[in-house]
Amino acid sequence: MFQYDYNIFPDNNPEKFKETCKRIQLKFPQAEKKDLLVDVDGSTIQVFIVDGKEIVVYDDYDIGAVFIKSEIELSQISA
Repeated sequence: MFQYDYNIFPDNNPEKFKETCKRIQLKFPQAEKKDLLVDVDGSTIQVFIVDGKEIVVYDDYDIGAVFIKSEIELSQISA
């Protein structure tokens, strides 16, 4: 399903999560932004849909990182 994985930050960081979501919105202003999901452990997940393809941003407390799983190449965002 997801062709691309990007590690954004090696620990949980709500600010890095928000910055990453903002960069995606700036790069893809036409993206449909789904409702923010909050897991029982406090992890946050933001899903964007761009031309029918998903970009999912995680601030995952179980894994301990901010990362993206995407069907779209995003090297300019993860840098």
